[in-house]
Amino acid sequence: MGTPTSTDRRHGDLISANPGTPCHSVYAPRMARPNVEPTPPRLPTELPSHADFRLAGNADLYRLTVQGDFTDANLPEMTVEESRLLHSAFVGADLGRLRLVDVVVEGSDFSGADLQEASFTRVAFSSCRMSGALFGRAHLQDVTFSDSKLDGVSLRMCEGDRVVFDHVNLRGSDLYAAHLTSARFFDCDLYGTDVSQAVLPRARFHGSLLSDIKGGEYLRDIVIESSQVLPLATRVFSALGIGVDDEREAPNS
Repeated sequence: MGTPTSTDRRHGDLISANPGTPCHSVYAPRMARPNVEPTPPRLPTELPSHADFRLAGNADLYRLTVQGDFTDANLPEMTVEESRLLHSAFVGADLGRLRLVDVVVEGSDFSGADLQEASFTRVAFSSCRMSGALFGRAHLQDVTFSDSKLDGVSLRMCEGDRVVFDHVNLRGSDLYAAHLTSARFFDCDLYGTDVSQAVLPRARFHGSLLSDIKGGEYLRDIVIESSQVLPLATRVFSALGIGVDDEREAPNS
């Protein structure tokens, strides 16, 4: 009887105990694919509804459906968990350090609101208006913005993982020094957006308008589709001082 074989899984190979004895099978270790899809909000099946709900700074809201007009309200450091915000207005409101966990936000207006240093975890925004809102130094984890207007929004120095912008108007937005891992910008308008010093590893921009984007030379490790090469290359070449001229000799000055 032959000597039995043994396995050494350190390198993913089946190794014979006797040199020269052939192995009957070899397996290749599977590389785990990174999960780039945002985890959706985790909500109970039923939530009590409160129209014209009164809010205050440092409030803690849990398992509620909230509707109301909170324009220009002073609501710093508010926490909302496992809830829905429906058709509410937070225009110009102070929402600094707002904390949202497992929240769905639909048809609400945050235009000009101050959301600096906010923290969002498993949050979905849909059909919302956030024109000119301030998200500086915010932390975004598993967050989706869909069919929303974020033109002129400031995302300066924000950090996040698995953030999706789907059919979003981001014209003139500011992503200076933002660090978003595995972000998705699908079918978005990024005309005039500033991505100077932004770090966007594995970001994908399919279907998005990249004309006149600022700071494109800072983009690394991103994916675009073939139709976006020329618009983005034009801005990158310009920033790097690269000219395109079919004439071999420089014109006389």
